[in-house]
Amino acid sequence: MPLPHWTPDGLLPPGRHAADLSDIYERLVWDAPHRNTRENLFGALSGYLGMVAKLMPSGRAWVGGGLVLRTEEAPQDIDVVLLPDDWGSLKRLSGPARAAFYGLLTLRGVIVEQPVMYLDQVQPVGGLLDGFLCRPGDEEIWAKAWSAVRGPHGPIDGLTKGYAEVTW
Repeated sequence: MPLPHWTPDGLLPPGRHAADLSDIYERLVWDAPHRNTRENLFGALSGYLGMVAKLMPSGRAWVGGGLVLRTEEAPQDIDVVLLPDDWGSLKRLSGPARAAFYGLLTLRGVIVEQPVMYLDQVQPVGGLLDGFLCRPGDEEIWAKAWSAVRGPHGPIDGLTKGYAEVTW
């Protein structure tokens, strides 16, 4: 099902919109400015979801962030929150698979050894994507965050945007 057309404000209409990768490409890459930047972000998203699907047998991904805005500024990254259908499958991941899965999530406040350094944030796919994991019962918190339109000083009151939902 195609994603809806942009609003006059350059937003996806409010709500969660079912989409597959071709729908996302059509609306959020092809039908938006800064196509080269968006092509790179879309490639990161496509590869990211492929890696997630290998480790998480079924679930959903909510795609938001700068990619769902049609603005004069080029998007910097994509925001993705993962909603697994079966939490037990994540708990049963083996050591290497668990490490691979955690490598797909954005980490904040990380301390690395040899050499010791503190990193404010570590992002998957070379920083092109922020990946988060929604715990059961936190869906409304994430939906509210993904619907918020942010300005330079935080959320803009009274303005909401939509986001895409990819299911596998």
